[in-house]
Amino acid sequence: MAAESILFEQSFLSKKSEDVILPNFIPTYIQLHQDIWYRLICVDANLQILETIGRFPLHHLYAPQNNVFWGMVFWNFVQMSVMLLHGLVSDNTKNAHTLPKFRNTVLNHLRTDSLKIAYRKSLNQTKLNKQLVPIRNKISHMRNEVVAHRFLDTKGRLKAPHIGGVSISELRKVFEDIKRLFEACCFGSEYVTSFYPPLVPGYKTTEKDIEEILCLIVKNSYWLNQPERHAPSWQHIKPHKPIKDIEELNKWRTKLNLSPA
Repeated sequence: MAAESILFEQSFLSKKSEDVILPNFIPTYIQLHQDIWYRLICVDANLQILETIGRFPLHHLYAPQNNVFWGMVFWNFVQMSVMLLHGLVSDNTKNAHTLPKFRNTVLNHLRTDSLKIAYRKSLNQTKLNKQLVPIRNKISHMRNEVVAHRFLDTKGRLKAPHIGGVSISELRKVFEDIKRLFEACCFGSEYVTSFYPPLVPGYKTTEKDIEEILCLIVKNSYWLNQPERHAPSWQHIKPHKPIKDIEELNKWRTKLNLSPA
């Protein structure tokens, strides 16, 4: 019986939506499904861009007061990710379209009781991770008290939000957890949740557009080209620089096809 149950669940997950969902609900299912799918794609793109920016040595290229553009880019992507992640799972606004509501709506529109049993079993394996509740709460508080609203205290003064910051790795963990639940609500095929091509073993990875832009900036920077700019005296300057700085400089010079400093 156990083997039969596993086979049934596997065949259930591979079925097309029209094979498991009530016919009159199919157009609504497609609409609701595609909306969540697109929002997940946007979150992943935001996070990949943020992760890429974090890998580049922008702190060597700009003084903090001069790094307005990339600072704004970074925080705008963070805030948009916060808004999207909150809207996907934590929005309690009446009639808000969230993934948990969509999950339950799908359950209520399956064709048979046996399909509902298989669906519930799949959901039990992909339910949102309880250990990530503190991070999801931080995301919601950041959305409500920093991004979307500013609140006043009883005396009319600006109320300081008391929330912890959210790291990019934490946003990624929440995204991956939400994506697993979304996949349990999909039928017939896998849905790629990224604008960027997925990594394929054995194939050369395609450089992202954000990587191309940042590589050009680094390649033409004063920081990377110190040896050439100080050619007559570089050998006297180099010994006075921290070893870690030289190592990082050479890592990027090698990456951008320049000889080590």
